[in-house]
Amino acid sequence: MNGFKNIKIKNFRGIKNLEIDDLGRVNILVGKNNSGKSTVLEAIFLLTGMASADTVQKLNSIRTRTPYSPLNDVHYLFHRMNTAIKPEFFAEDFMGETRTVLLNLTTSEDEQNLESQTNVKNGMPPISDAKIRPNTLKLYIETNIKKYYNSTIFKPDGRIVNKRNTDDYSEKYASVFLTADLWNTYLAVDLTDIFKRKQKSIVLERMTHFDPQITDIDILQDDVYIDYENMIEKLPLRMAGDGMRRYLNIVAASANPTNNIILIDEIDNGLHYSTYKKLWEAIFALATNSDKQIFITTHNAETLKQLAEMLSEHPEYQQEMHLYTIAKTLKKQHQAYLYTYETLSFACENDIEIRGLV
Repeated sequence: MNGFKNIKIKNFRGIKNLEIDDLGRVNILVGKNNSGKSTVLEAIFLLTGMASADTVQKLNSIRTRTPYSPLNDVHYLFHRMNTAIKPEFFAEDFMGETRTVLLNLTTSEDEQNLESQTNVKNGMPPISDAKIRPNTLKLYIETNIKKYYNSTIFKPDGRIVNKRNTDDYSEKYASVFLTADLWNTYLAVDLTDIFKRKQKSIVLERMTHFDPQITDIDILQDDVYIDYENMIEKLPLRMAGDGMRRYLNIVAASANPTNNIILIDEIDNGLHYSTYKKLWEAIFALATNSDKQIFITTHNAETLKQLAEMLSEHPEYQQEMHLYTIAKTLKKQHQAYLYTYETLSFACENDIEIRGLV
């Protein structure tokens, strides 16, 4: 199986220390607001983005919904915004390979000189010693085979001045992060990859399960169109309902053979409760058939009830589901509490709250 079987997170955003063991194919994270669910997704995204020096920059961009996050925002990645304490991430995959990632915000004289030279080249004054500031994010990556690093130099507004990647690093995991927004910037890319490999039928099968009147999906001039029965022209996806857009975003990401780790934040956002079971079935089928690992956050009780019902109808997926309640305790900081299908089903049948410690 592809993916991670355990992860550890230290000093990242609001998480001081968190370990999650016994991960499965489809991992659902529940918990109270601000419990750290989305932060776990971001940590996994960082663990799988080492081939790109600007992965860290993308994390804040995801939260701020902007192309560039100002350099001053970088300190939000550090626990209690203390940049002296370096965030650290560890993961072990199902093949026994391990990786450790360390994040550091620093200033190097060589890197400041490089930025000064860039300023002069662009007709701007060089950086004086009095204005030296942290301007470089470094990621140190250590696997059980070799050590690597990459670095990114930023301008104050967040624009990238220079990237330095370890030349021989090759990332085996390609992850995609679907935010709670209804729009997914990866959608056209996902669909193009799927159509190019002549696998449109996989997506279309899941979409007709969502709405039987759908007959086709196309990409025309970088826009996605849906074809319905008895309509004289195809409908742009932007004119479809929120549920349709969210459902297609998730299905396309899960079906794309180039993605092997899918991160979905607030899966139920924009969806009517009547579609939850269909979406859960699609996710488990696509993940199982194409050997993907999926991480999902939710705080919706109805979503979990529909998940339990779907699993009762599809026992072949029951062992693939691992559900964790992420909670911040007074004595042990953040903890992850595992629920199997049996414990999830029992909790739903007896109205037992599992989304956070009382």
